Amino acid sequence: MQMVMVLTGLTGNEEIDRQRAEEYCRFAAHKGNIPLSPYLCFHGVFKDELAGAVEGFLAARLMNKVDEIWVFGFEQGEARKKREEAVRKRYGEKGRYFCHPEIGRELLLCAMYSEELIEHLEEMEV
Repeated sequence: MQMVMVLTGLTGNEEIDRQRAEEYCRFAAHKGNIPLSPYLCFHGVFKDELAGAVEGFLAARLMNKVDEIWVFGFEQGEARKKREEAVRKRYGEKGRYFCHPEIGRELLLCAMYSEELIEHLEEMEV
């Protein structure tokens, strides 16, 4: 199993941001990976004025440890091509971009079938 870092765009609405990070982590797990989300791991843990800097430092260290970095967004068409290029430029071969509207059906299925996920993960251990 690979470890993948799950990166999401922030909206400023903590409830939506948390839901999306959780959704994308479920998606990564259903794809047979161990998902790690800096947002879910670090956001809100550090309360002082340097919290953002600490979160950024920890996320940067985590990037060096994971096998892939998955970036999720909503861009389509030409904007998507630019976003994919930016992901490749920033993260190199580790970077992958996923368009939320294109994987929407899969995201829904990931939320519904935890039993199948357990079976899939058990099979991967053999």
